[in-house]
Amino acid sequence: METKLSFRELTDKMMGLYNEGRYADAFQIVEQNADRFPDQAARITLWKMCMLSLCGRVDEVISVFQQGLDSGLWWAESQFRDTDLDAVRDLPEFKRLISISLEKYEQARRHMQPDRAILLPDERQARLPLLIALHGGGGNKESNLEYWKVACQHGWLVLSPQSTQPFYLNAYCWDDPEQGVQDILFHLKEVLRTFPVDVERMVIAGISQGSGMAIYAALSGKIPVRGFMCVATWWFDVKSLAVQAALQKGMRGYFVTGEKDHTLERAREIQDMLRANVIQVGEEVYPDLGHDFPPDFETSFDKAIDFIFKEAG
Repeated sequence: METKLSFRELTDKMMGLYNEGRYADAFQIVEQNADRFPDQAARITLWKMCMLSLCGRVDEVISVFQQGLDSGLWWAESQFRDTDLDAVRDLPEFKRLISISLEKYEQARRHMQPDRAILLPDERQARLPLLIALHGGGGNKESNLEYWKVACQHGWLVLSPQSTQPFYLNAYCWDDPEQGVQDILFHLKEVLRTFPVDVERMVIAGISQGSGMAIYAALSGKIPVRGFMCVATWWFDVKSLAVQAALQKGMRGYFVTGEKDHTLERAREIQDMLRANVIQVGEEVYPDLGHDFPPDFETSFDKAIDFIFKEAG
């Protein structure tokens, strides 16, 4: 019996074929598995459009796009900037469908409500340390909780706030960092009212764009954390972080880095900027790790917390 792929496995297999230039094969494997992941319909539909475009099957791109819209899907304007869609970008029908998508997007954004996930610690204490865990770009409040739950095993309360900035259905980003700070603050205030949080032991963390947002929020001074933890770090505007870093002293940050991560150069740029502004930086490097969590993330979490709360000396 053929083993069914998980969505993560499907993503990895599709990206492997994509990186090899096997776009028709990438489309085929996505098409074969699409119905198994209805909650990922918007992401999968966009993948299919990109693969078909790269194959020069422009009529099918339009057809898939129209079917997606008819089923209630929509996408932010930024999602159509992908060069994979260059084959259809200037087609009048494609532009018309984009306009429909943007109307749906704006309607959805106007009705966007704050949302979050909470993970309770395995053992309750009188006062709970708090980990604020941020999803990456294209993620949501449920993303990567299987990794962040290691904090619960060490007595931490975990807050996973969902951004109010949508990419498409069930996928959100932190493109506007000031809005991101406000989103995080909203949920933090709610958590502080609900749980006995130890405000001296709060840390913010994230993966990919979420790690950049974690740095921005920590350095803003508006989120009262002791430090930040970053996995597979990426941020679109290092200068915006530098402005914050120049005003914030005594902060510590810990990075989990893979040498095969396509965002490694940007992570190094961010680290250099932080050190230049006297922000103490710790790091662990994995030679074979890409843009992902390491296999033993529990150890990474322990090291990060030890570093962040290490007494100066």
